[in-house]
Amino acid sequence: MHTVDSSRTPGAPGIHRLFANGRVHAFAGSSKVAEAAEAGGPAEAVLVSDGRVVAVGSARELRDRAGAAPVEEVDLEGRVVLPGFVDAHLHAVSTASTIAEVDIRQVRSLRAAVDTVAAHAATLPPGEWVTGGRWDANTWDMGRGGSYQPDRELLDEAVPDRPVALWSIDYHTLWLNGAALEAVGIHDDTPNPVGGEIVRDGSGRATGILREDAATIAERAMPALSLEQRAANMRIAQRKWLAEGLTGVHDIDGAASQEAWDALRADDGLLMRVVKYLRLDELEWARAVGWRTGDQVGRRRTASPGMPEAALSWDDPDRDGWFVRGGLKLFSDGALGSQTSYMTDPFPPRPGEDHLPNYGLPIAGEDLLVEQITEALQAGISLAVHAIGDRANHHVLSAFSRTRAASRAAEERYGRPLRHRIEHAQFVRPEEVQLFAQMGVVASMQPRHCISDLHLLESLKPDPRLAAYAWKDLLAAGAPVAFGSDGPVEPTDPFAAIYAAMTRADFGGDPATTFEPGRRIPARDAIAAHTSGAAYAAGLEGSVGTLAPGMAADLIAVDVDPLRADGGSGVTGEYASEAALFEHAEAVRDATVHLTAVAGEVAFARM
Repeated sequence: MHTVDSSRTPGAPGIHRLFANGRVHAFAGSSKVAEAAEAGGPAEAVLVSDGRVVAVGSARELRDRAGAAPVEEVDLEGRVVLPGFVDAHLHAVSTASTIAEVDIRQVRSLRAAVDTVAAHAATLPPGEWVTGGRWDANTWDMGRGGSYQPDRELLDEAVPDRPVALWSIDYHTLWLNGAALEAVGIHDDTPNPVGGEIVRDGSGRATGILREDAATIAERAMPALSLEQRAANMRIAQRKWLAEGLTGVHDIDGAASQEAWDALRADDGLLMRVVKYLRLDELEWARAVGWRTGDQVGRRRTASPGMPEAALSWDDPDRDGWFVRGGLKLFSDGALGSQTSYMTDPFPPRPGEDHLPNYGLPIAGEDLLVEQITEALQAGISLAVHAIGDRANHHVLSAFSRTRAASRAAEERYGRPLRHRIEHAQFVRPEEVQLFAQMGVVASMQPRHCISDLHLLESLKPDPRLAAYAWKDLLAAGAPVAFGSDGPVEPTDPFAAIYAAMTRADFGGDPATTFEPGRRIPARDAIAAHTSGAAYAAGLEGSVGTLAPGMAADLIAVDVDPLRADGGSGVTGEYASEAALFEHAEAVRDATVHLTAVAGEVAFARM
């Protein structure tokens, strides 16, 4: 990767940048347009000026298009150009903080998990908390005593001298040792909070397992990383995301994440676009500072981090599309792995709990959701509601239906679209799939969940009549779909997510592991959900998500063409055989990003 005529100042007014000698898939039309372009061969260059696409075509015609204006050329060396990916559901500061935490995702027993935690604790200063985890007891042997989930006993033996707090892989269950329970003020007689559970054994002793809002309460009592450390972690994570081909994220984390982004913005360190979502406990603050979904407050922050910024109007000429205020995140239920997703049919009983049918945990019922949605709409704030189980999705769709008039009124009052979303939408009743399209509710989904949950789908046996991980069904119904990772629950690499959407099979590439192959989608649809779909979810489809003239010049160059294959097509999803499909999908999974540009500026280049 090299530039020509680079003595000129990159990005200066009047300077054009030409990304040349590539194969450009602009994603600016329908799949039929893409199919025709595939047959005729893609364009080879993108001309950029002032951060926006001027034109896509041959290098010769684009040089002519630039006329007398100075042109800086970037040689793509024959690589494939795609619009920059956007992760539509990322917990940014949580993902960034995993850099320094213990990671027990790969262990396969309770004993191995505890040993790994003890070894990590030995590297920390005296008294410092052990955090991290991302454990998955569903993949462990049954462990000591045949318990389905761990408890504090082994942690207390291995790490008695400091608090230990370990999140499950889905971040809906927290595993604490005795020192951590004491530190956060949870005892055997502490009552369960609304929407949460303090798990107890047969004698009433708190086991150290906290589910849903009980875990949230404990988390708030734990010491937070300093702003300096959070910002440092975010800088490292941002470089990683750019190297994976991400040019933007929808950040679902709370105030700690907002402050870290603010710190980057304060010293011109923001290199990718951010749509920042709110948590429920931040709603009053957001209303006080005039937060409106769609406000754009600039790439560079002029006030000190942590201080409120005045809201900018939708039509403010100084808005630049780099930092956008998003909606309010709500919770309707929990997660499949923690058996707290709210289902119509009960989960198989856990050992020792055979007498207690478990339908999951309804964190917020329909009436409460209507109240919360209405309050947010009055302030001009859209909604993103977590729902995994079919019963939870039913309640959220019903709540959105009951508040449609209030939503339309808010859009008219504030003069902007308020795109509502259901986060995850993993299990949907087939008769309700069409409701997403009818109401314009965005299905914000994470393809990697499907293949990470393969072992759960076998053991927990959800009703096979449900539309499960049904991005194909939703797209066919005309519903808007946006893809993300749910990092740190899943790795953030978008090409691995495209593989998951294409195959619905494990990462080893075994077709026999495929879950409901009829719901696979072609690479083109998966990429569109990561680009234009994510843009639509944030109300930004007029400025980002494709490489059409006038759009933001957010692009990547990769070494694999996800739309073209010897044995089939990544546009139609038709292949000569299963082997041909998997060969192409694995090549996409393993793609290497060689360049990432945001607003026409090269933010990452692999030398």
